[in-house]
Amino acid sequence: MIRGANRPDKKELKKLFKASKKIFFIGIGGISISSIAEYCVYLGKEVYGYDRERSEACRKLERVAKQIKYCSTPDSASHMDLVVYTSAIDESNFEMQCAIREGLPLVTRSELLGCIMTDYKERIGIAGMHGKSTVTSLIAHIYEYASLDPTVMCGAVMKDYLSPYKFGGRNNFIFEACEYKDAFHDFCPTDAIILNIDYDHPDYFKSTEQIISSFEKYADSANRVFINADDEISKSLKIHSKPVVSFGLSPDSDYSARDISLGECCNFTVYKGSIPLARCRMKQSGIHTVYNGLCAFSVAYENGIDKEAISDALYSFRGSERRLEYYKKSRGSGDIYIDYAHHPREISATLNGLSYMGYKNILCVFQPHTYSRTYALYKEFTECFSIAKRLILTDIYPAREENIYGIKAEELARDANGEYISDFKIIAEEIASSENDAIVIMGAGDIIKIKKFM
Repeated sequence: MIRGANRPDKKELKKLFKASKKIFFIGIGGISISSIAEYCVYLGKEVYGYDRERSEACRKLERVAKQIKYCSTPDSASHMDLVVYTSAIDESNFEMQCAIREGLPLVTRSELLGCIMTDYKERIGIAGMHGKSTVTSLIAHIYEYASLDPTVMCGAVMKDYLSPYKFGGRNNFIFEACEYKDAFHDFCPTDAIILNIDYDHPDYFKSTEQIISSFEKYADSANRVFINADDEISKSLKIHSKPVVSFGLSPDSDYSARDISLGECCNFTVYKGSIPLARCRMKQSGIHTVYNGLCAFSVAYENGIDKEAISDALYSFRGSERRLEYYKKSRGSGDIYIDYAHHPREISATLNGLSYMGYKNILCVFQPHTYSRTYALYKEFTECFSIAKRLILTDIYPAREENIYGIKAEELARDANGEYISDFKIIAEEIASSENDAIVIMGAGDIIKIKKFM
């Protein structure tokens, strides 16, 4: 919590946001906060902001924002009605200090998003350690296909909109509910979706028990909860006095996927109890795709969308950027993919997906994300690349952290039977000359910059 900050409560924030003319965003280049900034422009408010780097989101916002700065000045946040900051910002930030000195009202990105969504009748929040962005995109696509004109806030660029957001009608608000620093406690979903629970974000969550408690509080904020019945931790949650809808591969689930075939595409039949509803086909691969599709189907069907429309929408879904996204052919004729996986479970799912697509000789280029995650899940990282025939690791992306753990990418590369290369240009040359039939460039940091050398 930021000390000395003027922090309005939820009721005060609602009035303040409605009356605010000028809003300042600290860390405005992040994909989620930039979407909220764009939404504020959409509402007719003046948007100002600061970020230390000029991201693609910043470039886009520059066309509509009043001013975005990339260096600190004492007057950056002066005369603002409201200041919004991301979870990566702390009280040492210069703009934050200026806002505190001037007594300006300060709220987090998640607090403002929670305020915004109260104007919508149905609010569908997608939570879980893995797959949030894909399932948010997928449910949004189904609602759009059914002509329900949803408003959407996603943590990845949705290919159907070429954007991480979409501003629609005031009935349906579909949003990604991030668990980091308990951000999703600021939300008020009518439907809370829980895809899975793993140990992650060790810089904040100190135990699995803390994570479970956090997810239980998120579930208790909703009118109804959707749970992955095959996820051991998720199904152990204690959820009080509200309907729970389960989905999974077991016939005991409320919604189950059966008769599954995996290859370049996924095929499965959705059952509600013992009743078959629809045969579904999705263009993405891997068993995690089946779970994503089944979850989206159950949410849409429970909210009254026709089963045939859902099935058709699943097949036409194009996915999200950096989620096993095809990029191009390598010089050696291998297929190059870009993927966002940064947790061992996600890495295994992505590599398994490539295997189901028929690839036999996979090169994985991976950038570990944060020192704390790499340290806490070190053993899992040494084991999750087993499907790859060749592994290249580059330096750990620090994000908001200092390396207080003494962890090194060189050591992880050795222990994971891979090789360490720090220079993106050299890695690009290795990819270009590779004879692997598939190459996946993987990670949540700036590994994507390799593309400029290819």
